[in-house]
Amino acid sequence: MKKLGERWGNDLVILAFPSREFGKQEFEKDEDIQKFVAEKGFPGVLLKLGKVKGSEASEVWRYMKGVTGAKNPIWNFRAKYLVSRDGNVSTPKGKLEDAIAALM
Repeated sequence: MKKLGERWGNDLVILAFPSREFGKQEFEKDEDIQKFVAEKGFPGVLLKLGKVKGSEASEVWRYMKGVTGAKNPIWNFRAKYLVSRDGNVSTPKGKLEDAIAALM
């Protein structure tokens, strides 16, 4: 993600949806997650710890999943959605960087 942020700068907004639904790999507290991503130089917007599966997933996540017909993610960092400047939501096909470049 850091490389994508460096390549596209302010033209790309990356949203991270931290979740403990994948083997509880994520930190338990938002503050700890914030510290970790800051240390790693994450170039995006970090949302609050929450769910990305089922009816308890955030409204934004449920919307993107519904519009694309995507299934629940099977593991951390597996689900990615792209939203174009005009609001169209898609899932990247092939290489993520190429899919982003096509939207730019």
